[in-house]
Amino acid sequence: MERVLLTVGGSDSSGGAGIQADIKTFGALGFHGTSAITAVTAQNTLGVRSVHPVPPEVVGAQLDALIDDFEISAAKTGMLHNGEIVEVAAGFFERANIPLVVDPVIEAEAGGRLLSSPALDLLCERLIPIATVATPNIFEAEAITGIMVSDEESAVLAGQAILDLGAEAAIITGGHLDGDDVLVSGEGHRVIRGERVAGGNHGVGCTYSAALTSLLAKGERLETAAELAKRFAAASVQRSKVVGRGASPVNPLGEVVEGAERCSVLTDLERGISILSGEPAIIRLIPEVGSNLGMAILGASGPEDVAAVEGRFIKAGSKVRACGSVKFGSSRHVARVLLSAMSFDPQTRAAMNVRFGEDVLETIQTLELTSSHFRREDEPAGSKTMSWGTEDAIRRFRSSPEFEDQPSRPVPQVIWDRGGVGKEPMVRLLGRSAVEVANLAVEIARSLQSDGNL
Repeated sequence: MERVLLTVGGSDSSGGAGIQADIKTFGALGFHGTSAITAVTAQNTLGVRSVHPVPPEVVGAQLDALIDDFEISAAKTGMLHNGEIVEVAAGFFERANIPLVVDPVIEAEAGGRLLSSPALDLLCERLIPIATVATPNIFEAEAITGIMVSDEESAVLAGQAILDLGAEAAIITGGHLDGDDVLVSGEGHRVIRGERVAGGNHGVGCTYSAALTSLLAKGERLETAAELAKRFAAASVQRSKVVGRGASPVNPLGEVVEGAERCSVLTDLERGISILSGEPAIIRLIPEVGSNLGMAILGASGPEDVAAVEGRFIKAGSKVRACGSVKFGSSRHVARVLLSAMSFDPQTRAAMNVRFGEDVLETIQTLELTSSHFRREDEPAGSKTMSWGTEDAIRRFRSSPEFEDQPSRPVPQVIWDRGGVGKEPMVRLLGRSAVEVANLAVEIARSLQSDGNL
């Protein structure tokens, strides 16, 4: 049976924190997520505009409905908003005897009070005493304990004060403490090292506590769960996407989606290789240095996000074959072309180099493929040819009348150059997928064959 987790907290209309972040995190870590919504917030990345609490009896009804049907492995609380809801949640968890992570959400990352002062007092009196672990940040820890947290020593004191309230353990999260977390339990304390990472942080606290809940439900020891949850939260920040004008939300599903995307890229490349290897006419397009076919994941930022054939395509009798396996980071040449092209059009994610020739250029024109070129003699000193050349060719294309007729193609299908001293002239085919580029190469090769060109 599917393992089930529960989150009790507020709904974030911007989708970045609260219930939304928790459910995404539970799913990313292999759990079915259930929820009891305590409040509906009207907020975006710029801040919280208003908070509308759910009646306490409705919160209780949600919890009762869930416990009557599901076997809940672990739970977490987030935004509880008022004292009545804290009372309902505390009463439920006292009866349910479920491992509980208490994330004492007081203010939104984007700004806005989410927990009233009387409710904070009740949280300390009723909910923290039954917590498996509490996960306040330094400001929340100060609000709970009265201890200003500014370093490891004061974080330990605050953590111990939370244990004195009854919690089994406390983790003072360090997004505001040079990136380090401080775990305090009956066994002592431990600093969990980390660094600030670049990216949006809206919802990072919710994501961390939801990840910790998931990992504890998997049976991880608290120290291990805290380390892994910290890594997960950091990865979610790194993979955040700019979707508004304020604090960008974290992306708990980023790593899962990226893994699926990498698998999809490799599958598409294998299909493209099969198309090329099965077409005899392709041999006409293989240059002396060999060809390569590459494809990037969505949002690629470096060569490690671009997969290609390790040893390129070579002529083998009447056909071509790929020498080596398909691997990410195996071709910086293809990567530079694609990363430059993707800066103009994120959907242009595949490329292949083929031989240059006047016959090839004529065929490209006959097939009415969009094309552009660059001149190696114009390359600025110190630049990378493939990066500069691709960008220069695309700018030429976008300033040409041809571009106006291709609104759905921000970059040309073909980029070519006539080479230079010690540099072989080359044609590069661009497309949305490896299969598209492979089929484009086959179309050019067959057209060359039918025209009788060598």
